[in-house]
Amino acid sequence: MPGKFRKAPTKRTASTKRPVSKKRSIPSMRTGRKPSVSVRIPSKVTRRATNVRRASKRVVRRQAVRAQAQKIQPRPRPVVRPAARPTRRMAKKPAPPPASLRRTASRSARRAAPSGPPKHLRRSEQMAAGAAATAGALMALNTVAAPEAISSGVNALQNTLNELQRRSDFSEIIAELNNLDTDINHALNLLESGRERGYVYQSDLEDIAYSAADRWQTVRVQVEDAIPDQQAAFQSSLDSLNPNIRRLNASLRGANASNILKTTQEQANQLLWDLERAETALENNYDDIESDVRELTSRLTTIHWALDQIQEARFSLETGEDLVMAVPTRWDKEGKDDPEGVLYLTSQRLIFERKEKVATKKVLFITTSSELVQEVLFSQPLKNIKGVKAQNKGLFGHHDYVQITFSDKKLGTLDLHINGQDSKDWINLIQRAQSGQIEEERTTGSGIALSDLTGPLTTGDLMAVQNEVNELQDEMMLKDTHDDLSEVENKVSSLKRELADLRARGYAVEKSLEADIDVLAAQWEQVKSRAESTISGQVQLLSRQMEAIQNDLAKLMGMSANLAAARPHYVRLKSAIASAEAQADAAEDTVLDLYDEYADEVDALATHLEWVDWLLEALATASFRLLNTESGVAAVEAAWLRPGLEPENGILFLTDQRLLWEDRDGEYQLEIAVPIQQVSDVTEISDENADFDVIAISFEGGDAPVPKAEFQLALPVADDWQEMIGRARAGDYAKDRAVEIDEAELERVRKAPKQCSNCGAAFTAPILRGQTDITCEYCGVVTRI
Repeated sequence: MPGKFRKAPTKRTASTKRPVSKKRSIPSMRTGRKPSVSVRIPSKVTRRATNVRRASKRVVRRQAVRAQAQKIQPRPRPVVRPAARPTRRMAKKPAPPPASLRRTASRSARRAAPSGPPKHLRRSEQMAAGAAATAGALMALNTVAAPEAISSGVNALQNTLNELQRRSDFSEIIAELNNLDTDINHALNLLESGRERGYVYQSDLEDIAYSAADRWQTVRVQVEDAIPDQQAAFQSSLDSLNPNIRRLNASLRGANASNILKTTQEQANQLLWDLERAETALENNYDDIESDVRELTSRLTTIHWALDQIQEARFSLETGEDLVMAVPTRWDKEGKDDPEGVLYLTSQRLIFERKEKVATKKVLFITTSSELVQEVLFSQPLKNIKGVKAQNKGLFGHHDYVQITFSDKKLGTLDLHINGQDSKDWINLIQRAQSGQIEEERTTGSGIALSDLTGPLTTGDLMAVQNEVNELQDEMMLKDTHDDLSEVENKVSSLKRELADLRARGYAVEKSLEADIDVLAAQWEQVKSRAESTISGQVQLLSRQMEAIQNDLAKLMGMSANLAAARPHYVRLKSAIASAEAQADAAEDTVLDLYDEYADEVDALATHLEWVDWLLEALATASFRLLNTESGVAAVEAAWLRPGLEPENGILFLTDQRLLWEDRDGEYQLEIAVPIQQVSDVTEISDENADFDVIAISFEGGDAPVPKAEFQLALPVADDWQEMIGRARAGDYAKDRAVEIDEAELERVRKAPKQCSNCGAAFTAPILRGQTDITCEYCGVVTRI
């Protein structure tokens, strides 16, 4: 389904108008929420030390790239995937939730798992250990004995029952409590080690940390107290399902099986709704705490990276001079040899240190030897800065630049390309440092002490940090990036095969698709080679850092007999791990930048082919058949809104010759089949705040059952349907065919009779390709073409 999707219809289903939870997917069969944008940020984005702010910014940048690409392509392609295949029936009431629409990703799955055993057994863990004892058992459905007519419904109901059984003990909430405990301890570790290493600014970090930890002590107890009551109440409701399950099993092959299945499914759906609301109510107690902890971890990870850079720098800070922030930077000069390094902002100076590997020996243009070059290219007092300006450059404006004007005429105005941080944030930092306002953010104490909140170092801490180092190994090897590159390669190699299948099934328009795929395939080897070469170089650098961490871990484990003496070494190791994670993030960003936009194009094309497959599947299951040489263009689930009548669910089809709507409630029936030339107007009548897009289509001529029809679309694609219908009316799709239409067929249409041989009345309806006869609208006589 081509289109640029403006808003997601997530509030209620098209058929039932039932409110939808904002947090999770619901048991709705067809008209669901907008599928998420297809991005390939590896799964480690949600690990504890990931810079969430940078990752989020990368997502926004990718969406901006796609939006720009859609403006310059002759035919926009989708950025979402169809939620499910078109089915044989579209129910008016909530249908069984397919596996893909069950709770898509619990928050416990979205976060990294705890890095090791906790310091003591929390009450929530004791609750989790006894959860299985409190959870009752639902009867199983006899899915094997279900007749074919209702087997899909029985299987879907069993999926719902499995979901209810799995979540009825609220074990996911219990896991979230334990994970948040781990996340808070990790953030406090980062804060303590950062202050010990000498970072004195951003005093609000302590406020956020203390506030989150203090609120968490109270909220955790409240949630833990509420869980047993919720378990008992929901279990009682769950038991009420068993009588209906028993009845259904006993009458699977009876005449009343469909009614019992429908009643049981509705009851199960209602229970799933109740469970969603109960879980959401519990999560609302600690949502704000979780958000604060993620922000705290993100900021502290960036700070640790900056501290690592200043520690490795070839210059020293002056007495009374403190680091404010650092960022990877390229000095944008004319020519190819723009120096790369780190831009440092201190309380007194702005410093740019070149820090990059340069080739010292090449054989046939391949670097065989290199060395690290570090040198300060400028170091200017803040008072010498005359002006600063944030800029966004690049083809799509996603490169952050800081333009700085110095009073030193040798420097003048410089353009500095910063990576991974916002240029506007840096302008604010420089201005605050110049004015002295940055000193208001100086911490007044010695920094937060983790022991004040978590107690002394324990053997559990040592086991946890050992597990953390083990998990770090894959990150330092850039395993996620390797896997992502392989996924892109698989998609590229399958595009040609998928398109050939769609052509064989009758998709005849968009003749440029073959060329688009050939271009992507031709580009892939070069993109892959550059990415793999960069991965190899980055892994080599990260491996040395990983080796040092493993050595530090061995020393720490050797001190396990004296935990008090081991604590300073433990803090240094935690800081090194945080720094390594930041370096891994930066390395991953470097690789992703090499193929991000290319992979977005592959994703967009692959998703477009999925929509075409959905269209062809809908046509294959329809009650009508396309005319000879007629090709489908698009399809979308749409409810026909008739004044004074119940909305009817169906599918709206667009071909290169006709607009059709088929009723899919019960038996299929084609209600509207109008030549595209008789569509006189298409207007979106829903506003920007509406839950669903609604379009009004006006018809002229005698082939439409009504002069105007309003359709509520299951996806936010009203703008795209206006555009596509306009293209069909202009004949663009007929011109954009991959296989040209036989001239004899066109000649047959041109020479078709113009009036009825019986009554002499003129034929007013357009003659379509593949049409075999014309029925006179006055006398009803059929004339063969």
